[in-house]
Amino acid sequence: MANKTGGDVFDRQQAEGFLYPAKGLPGGGQLEVRMELSPDHPDPDVRGVARRVKFFNLESWHKEWTEVAQKNQELAAGFEQDNRKQTAHEFYLRAADFYRRAVVYMPDSDPRMLPTYKKLEENFAKAWSQVTPPFEQVAIPYEGHKLPALFWPGRGKPGTKLPVVYNYGGADGILLRGEDGGAGQYVRRGMHFIDVDGPGHGGTLRQHKLYAPPDCDRVAKAVIDYLVTRADVDANRIGLHGSSMGGYSGPRSATVEKRIKAVAVWSGAYNLVDDIFDYYPPIQDRLRWLMGAKSLKEAREKIKEFTLIGRANKIECPLLVGYSIDDRVMDPRGALNLYENAVNSPDRSMLDGVGHGQKRFDRRTYIADWFMKQLQAG
Repeated sequence: MANKTGGDVFDRQQAEGFLYPAKGLPGGGQLEVRMELSPDHPDPDVRGVARRVKFFNLESWHKEWTEVAQKNQELAAGFEQDNRKQTAHEFYLRAADFYRRAVVYMPDSDPRMLPTYKKLEENFAKAWSQVTPPFEQVAIPYEGHKLPALFWPGRGKPGTKLPVVYNYGGADGILLRGEDGGAGQYVRRGMHFIDVDGPGHGGTLRQHKLYAPPDCDRVAKAVIDYLVTRADVDANRIGLHGSSMGGYSGPRSATVEKRIKAVAVWSGAYNLVDDIFDYYPPIQDRLRWLMGAKSLKEAREKIKEFTLIGRANKIECPLLVGYSIDDRVMDPRGALNLYENAVNSPDRSMLDGVGHGQKRFDRRTYIADWFMKQLQAG
């Protein structure tokens, strides 16, 4: 097996030695990973939250992020009133990001969840009403519903058809985030980028109760059906990027949707009942919610359908499987199982430092360059 990070070759037994079998830790959602903020963070608001928040305490997490979100929202409104549009944009965007952090771990049973999410939406919309957005807001038809999406045009000559990378998010995926939502590295390399609030994500889950299906190729088909209608998209150069739970959804989509020409995933997965549900118990209730199950018992049965067992060999496009040896959320052995069983991929490789543990900047650029090569961009 080739490890593309440095060209080392190792067999299964050696590979197992690299994969740290982390244990699930107490907490809610993914709190123990994401609540470990640095008190030395350069942003004063984030640094303040890091110093005040009570770790493993969801009430404290929501309170602290909501307070800094409200502060930034009030500042943004003042800048807007003074006609300082760019500054207002930046502060509304900060407020939206802080509301996103406040809501991301809130369970469906919390009455504050939906109002907080609507605050996120409101501030994101206000931010981009101040300046010309670099994306198009689109609605993708899906089985009688509309999936909200942001389409970021790539850099290229006017009238040129460019490749596109479609992002399939994870269990805490929320479409409305940041200045470029992770799209910039693709746009700068001559690729379009589309991010979608699919079933089980963001407002699609919270407002419309559309749940994640195990046969996620249905979602991918809807997105690609939309993409191929665009005059600026090359229908023969479509890539799919998956992260976290999308580390299952991306490869699963490629087993059926052959218009996908390349797949790269953060935290590759093979069989979600093993790779995340049993491996990381604190996330079980979130998975229950996004699948639409009424109990953890029902959720464990449902998630057994989220598997690539007997399917991975149907992946027939290039595949880059990311993992982190210190991943405490997704079992890195799932990434290895995916790699080993995708025997019909013409170009498959593994990449360390791509998961819930290590999140190295150079890995983001590596993946963008990988898509650039596979989709012949630039």
